[in-house]
Amino acid sequence: MVKKNKTKKPEVPDRHFASDDENVCVYEVYKKSNKAIYYFRDSRYLKYTDKLTLQGYTDLPAGLYLNKKGYGFGKKGILLLITLKEQLAPRKNLEVVIIRKGKKSISTNRTNVVVVLPCDDVRNLLVKLARINEESNLELKEAVGSFLSTKFPTRIKLSTENFDEYKGGEVAALLRRTKVTEKLNEEDLDSLQNFFPKIFASSLKGKRKGVKKLRSGLIQKTKRVTDQIFLDEVIKEFEKNLSNASFSENSWQEFLRDKVLRYMSNYVTSIEKQNASIEVSYPDFVMVDVYGFVDVFEIKKHTTPLLSYDSDHENYYWKPDVSMAVAQIEKYIDEIVKNSDAYIRAVKKKKGVDIQVVRPRGYIIAGASSQFKNKIERDDFRKLGMSLKNINFILYDELLENLKNLRSKI
Repeated sequence: MVKKNKTKKPEVPDRHFASDDENVCVYEVYKKSNKAIYYFRDSRYLKYTDKLTLQGYTDLPAGLYLNKKGYGFGKKGILLLITLKEQLAPRKNLEVVIIRKGKKSISTNRTNVVVVLPCDDVRNLLVKLARINEESNLELKEAVGSFLSTKFPTRIKLSTENFDEYKGGEVAALLRRTKVTEKLNEEDLDSLQNFFPKIFASSLKGKRKGVKKLRSGLIQKTKRVTDQIFLDEVIKEFEKNLSNASFSENSWQEFLRDKVLRYMSNYVTSIEKQNASIEVSYPDFVMVDVYGFVDVFEIKKHTTPLLSYDSDHENYYWKPDVSMAVAQIEKYIDEIVKNSDAYIRAVKKKKGVDIQVVRPRGYIIAGASSQFKNKIERDDFRKLGMSLKNINFILYDELLENLKNLRSKI
């Protein structure tokens, strides 16, 4: 029995046509092959090559400024094709492949020269070309020559200038373009996140005083703006948590530790119970300030009832849960002070933090002022709080108000 040869069917692409001529296919998308092919329509481009292969893309990649009517690159990108044709394929067909990931390369056969370039490299070239005065064609050509000489130094020697080396003024020129902040994407933000710390940490020896002053101003402005954004987000989250009656103690503890207390009180780190394995009663929640002093926190829910009313004496007193919290935090402070040497060593060993145990302050965060039914109850709460030795009582809505006041000052 003779087996029939099964020929593999060619992949049928999704075709995208020009908006001004439905008969002109601008680009094809091959989803299975994970590539797109862009066809040049402009006769200026057709002198050098007829298409552009985009490997790893199923649409036209951002930053290449490829016209969706088929008229080629924006930002003088045609100069890249002109230079490649002149230098590598004056008498052969030129094929250009732009890849999402991978290495640059040049391959040649009897009829074709195939040039492979990473998309990020081409984007960088187009950004630089956009900076140059459009009437200065010589400077544009020099930029393309520097780009190709840097990428393919053994094949193209048009310039000794390193294209990838930054030149003063490039960032300023980029930021002068319109709608920069509105058009930033995830890749841009990731690059900026990595770039800003380098600015702040870089050495400015030998620079003018003005440069140092400008950098100092940049640091201050950046901190102020980021503080504003951070506090806006924290306040919004705080209000959402307060409206959730089921928000747990553990959730409050994490939220206050990570986003509120460090910010408001200059705490630099927290010490979890597992970081100090000493044989004493030890709280779950301890914060360390910038000077190494520790404060002890007892965190209850925002819905925790605070006071009960004694009708015989016509005054208010702590609810059992609050009384237990007061007793517990007093015990924690006493234990830490009595065993301060062992505690300090344990924290240093497990956490790598040097601390000082000198009259730790205690804080109880619980409840909200909305529980108070009248002025007498509110006044008695203040009196009870003031009677606590070295312990401060903080209501959740007071803490939120402090955050809002801090935000208004920035």
